[in-house]
Amino acid sequence: MYAYAIADVPAPYTVKARGRHGTESLDLTIPVGLKREYGIVEGDVFLVEVDQEGDDLLICYKRIHKAESPE
Repeated sequence: MYAYAIADVPAPYTVKARGRHGTESLDLTIPVGLKREYGIVEGDVFLVEVDQEGDDLLICYKRIHKAESPE
């Protein structure tokens, strides 16, 4: 286990791919700092673009729909 909470790590952020029960999909956590700074909420929709050069993998998320913030 980590000695710190992933959400408490300052930019640049580090996230860990986590398995989801009952599926082969993986989840990447959006750190709370990014969530707050950019107003990311549940229901936002992102386009995922991938670029790979050798062992380097860049996964880019572009928000294409902003959901209404729960109040």
